[in-house]
Amino acid sequence: RHSSKLHAAYSAFYLVGTALATRVPVVGTTPLRSLEQLGPLVVFLGMQLIEYCERVRTRDNLGRKDLWLLRIRVGGLAGAVAVA
Repeated sequence: RHSSKLHAAYSAFYLVGTALATRVPVVGTTPLRSLEQLGPLVVFLGMQLIEYCERVRTRDNLGRKDLWLLRIRVGGLAGAVAVA
């Protein structure tokens, strides 16, 4: 279940954690290049897409069906960009 508070908390945790991890000399840019960090990155990007859809829903007063269509379009676009 999505909430804006969860989005804000996870975004702050991910961004601050990754930024601080890259400042450690031994670690360097490994958090940005390693496959272990791919999962949290995908969750972070997915949460950004869902938050975008939720903000459009509240701005345009979309119904449930229109929200799902928006999520499918945004997810399809994100998938196409990821494959390209």
